[in-house]
Amino acid sequence: MFHLQSDSQMPVHEQLTSQIMAAVAAGALKAGATLAEYRAFAQELLTNPQVVQRAYADLEWEGVLKKHSSGGMEVVAGADVICRVRLQDAARKSIGEAIRQGLAYGLPEAEIHKAVQQALAVPAAKPLAAAELQTAIKKTPHVSRHRDSQDIKAVSPPEGRGSS
Repeated sequence: MFHLQSDSQMPVHEQLTSQIMAAVAAGALKAGATLAEYRAFAQELLTNPQVVQRAYADLEWEGVLKKHSSGGMEVVAGADVICRVRLQDAARKSIGEAIRQGLAYGLPEAEIHKAVQQALAVPAAKPLAAAELQTAIKKTPHVSRHRDSQDIKAVSPPEGRGSS
């Protein structure tokens, strides 16, 4: 459900925070849903526990999560609205920054309007159903020997002819 990219310009804890917020806003995580204790969740995500702890703290401060008796965190009632508002604010900020950047780089205002209209004309992606999602993320079995998978022959020098 969550995918963190260590090579992203966005700090990992912010990636996790925004992904949890998006899941809550979309209804994938509903009020009362619990998230694992931060160390266990970090292990699942293959990341530093401090990353998860910081994301949890940020979301608790925002009023999205609260501590659960299990040691994990629980999504609070009304969190979906909070998340939707925060994500919409972030989208507005990104749009404003993109417009300012376009103007700073010399794009005419008419061209910016045209780009916005074109972006709005693209239909929103339809969310995948659970079964479609499982099919989409299934990986093909890993071939244990790369040489066999690529039908590549060994390039070692013939016996008796090598460097000594």
